[in-house]
Amino acid sequence: MPNPQPLRKALRKIARLNRELVRRKRRSRHWEDTRRRLNRAHARVARIRLDAMHKLTHRLATTFGTVVVEDLNVAGMGRNRRLSRAIYDAGLAELRRQLRYKCEWYGSRLVQAPRMYPSSKTCSRCGAIKEILPLWERVYRCDVCGTVMDRDENAARNLAALAVAVAGSGPETKNARGEDVRPDLAGRSSMKREAGTRQLGKTGAPAPQGTGT
Repeated sequence: MPNPQPLRKALRKIARLNRELVRRKRRSRHWEDTRRRLNRAHARVARIRLDAMHKLTHRLATTFGTVVVEDLNVAGMGRNRRLSRAIYDAGLAELRRQLRYKCEWYGSRLVQAPRMYPSSKTCSRCGAIKEILPLWERVYRCDVCGTVMDRDENAARNLAALAVAVAGSGPETKNARGEDVRPDLAGRSSMKREAGTRQLGKTGAPAPQGTGT
């Protein structure tokens, strides 16, 4: 499922409304109207992002028996001025939070790779590890066995191997559970549970299980 990138698509409109707001007389009728339109634009970005996250995490948790995520240094990645906007637009922390409780709901298993796990630098065929792999280098070339493949595909294969080692089952295991496995929600369909999420917590979604991040 592609990232909708709602902030990037709304930037032009948000920038225009910000300029318009600066030109208005503060607290005037036109200023208040522009401020409301700016707030609606930001709210729409947040809704689109949240909707895409719920659809993606639901599909992952109900389709696969094991889901693997990486503990990325998002704060460090955000210091890159060329990546910061796209990184924060993706909402990675919220994505992982939803995966955590939904995998428990649907009986899936969530595996988190350690922060220093070299998924991108490791050759998925021979296991050789590169000392340096620049971010701009999108094709992985192994200096030992000569493997050449897409950088993200190579990392995904390494994460799949980690899931097998840690969880004992590959990420391609199908999860056919259609009903909730939690005793307090037994008998309720997946659709009803997703629609009733707001009733389970003050923040609009159930609190994540466990204390890890």
